[in-house]
Amino acid sequence: SALLFIAERDTTYNTNINMIRVALFAAFIQGALFTNAFSSVTSRNRKSSSTKLHVNTNKESKTPPNNKAAIIFLHGLGDSPDGWSKLGEWLPNYAPNLANLDITYVFPPAHNVAITVNGGEKMPGWFDVFDWPIGIDARDDAKGLAMSVKRVEEIVNELKEEEGIDPSRVILGGFSQGGAVAVTAAYNRRRKGATPFAGCIVMSGWLPLKEYLDVSEEIAKATPLFWAHGQQDDKILYEQQVFGVDKLDSLGVDVTAHSYPVGHESTSNWEEIQDMAEFVESVLCRTEDDDDQKYDYDSMVLSPEDAEKNALLYYLCSLPIDESAGVGAKNAAYTSTL
Repeated sequence: SALLFIAERDTTYNTNINMIRVALFAAFIQGALFTNAFSSVTSRNRKSSSTKLHVNTNKESKTPPNNKAAIIFLHGLGDSPDGWSKLGEWLPNYAPNLANLDITYVFPPAHNVAITVNGGEKMPGWFDVFDWPIGIDARDDAKGLAMSVKRVEEIVNELKEEEGIDPSRVILGGFSQGGAVAVTAAYNRRRKGATPFAGCIVMSGWLPLKEYLDVSEEIAKATPLFWAHGQQDDKILYEQQVFGVDKLDSLGVDVTAHSYPVGHESTSNWEEIQDMAEFVESVLCRTEDDDDQKYDYDSMVLSPEDAEKNALLYYLCSLPIDESAGVGAKNAAYTSTL
């Protein structure tokens, strides 16, 4: 509270002065309340847009470049980043070597989109869903997928520019619908000069746009895949893992596949989280001596045959994103050090 002294003199001069003081004081209080309210709303809006966590337990004052890494993880349909934001705590608990790295975890939120199988009602989603449950014959929302892939690419570019994290030190992952986006983004990265990612994680997801998939040899060798799935999954059918693993393995991708006697779940399946942690550790903690082959990323040019096979996907990915959607890592809501 504030004390305002008003001299009680029966003069017009003092009365006017007091009125001015009261008006100024009221304006001050109103401005303070508005500022606090605006700050609170802005803070909430930022926090709801995305989650970006820096986890650095390395005691060195300067982190070597090869100790910096990032994990981008996309949530499932109708969910939010909150359920997965604990990965920064869970993974090092199961894979202690990760505690020696400077890892940036990014959990972007999906926009609210109309979902056909939900009667057209809007909910957080990376693209539309036309069939339920989702089996290997499910139809794809190519445009929605492509736009979400482009969002991932923007986040990767910003990690490179702002955090100094090369794409070769970035793992893309996701649960359910988020896993479908992650696997699409990881293995359709054929643009000239596009560095393959460190790895890809699919948790109870599926391989969409199968007819447009044509993984390059460089990507297949450089980006290993971890795929976990519930054998009793009644939403994203278990057949999706069988098909996706066989397809990517046949294209030369190093696939680590696990299945569990559970349904459509992951965060409550600690065996699955442990397997995921061990995969992340094997990818991010390996040394240069572990790499059997170096790749000439700049030579990865899209051939005419590739262009024809992927024409739809790349055309859609070239479309500009609606700036009002607020995409990219720049809109990450908050940063904290654990």
